[in-house]
Amino acid sequence: MKKFLTILASTIAIATPTLFLEHSTLLAQAQTQESQLKTHAIGNLTFKAPRNWLENPRGASANSLHLHNKKFPDRGGGFAPKGLIRVLATISEENLETAMKPSSREIPKTTIKTERLTINGKKVVRLYESYNDGFPAGIVTYVATGKKETIMLGTFYSDSDTEKQVQQIQDSIRITQ
Repeated sequence: MKKFLTILASTIAIATPTLFLEHSTLLAQAQTQESQLKTHAIGNLTFKAPRNWLENPRGASANSLHLHNKKFPDRGGGFAPKGLIRVLATISEENLETAMKPSSREIPKTTIKTERLTINGKKVVRLYESYNDGFPAGIVTYVATGKKETIMLGTFYSDSDTEKQVQQIQDSIRITQ
């Protein structure tokens, strides 16, 4: 038993500095990643996206925000090129259920999964979707901010390599009061 305790104490003494170093390294990496993010706001919804992403002033207004991680190709039609991510945020003067209804102008889509969440006390519906044109996949979050106001944050991506980054943007959503 004494030999076991001696080995255990030695192992702890050797492992503790390593664990502390790994924790410090992870903390520094997280702080660096956080400093590379910019908080964007639309209405009383905020979310974080990489600081170097491009804001698209065309079509943007007080009720909409457009971001993408790299320049859009000049050509149109078909699917978006590999690695491209688009973020679209809009405010609509509709309740949550009405805002979520498909419009005739939308690209045909399939909803893969629906989540009903609460963020800062507000009702939220998050849809995981696949599309037949443009971006093959997207995560769209609808936030009911009032009886007649809903904010939609859509993150659309072209391949599974970018899915983790898209999920991080969606997970950063906060509602201010």
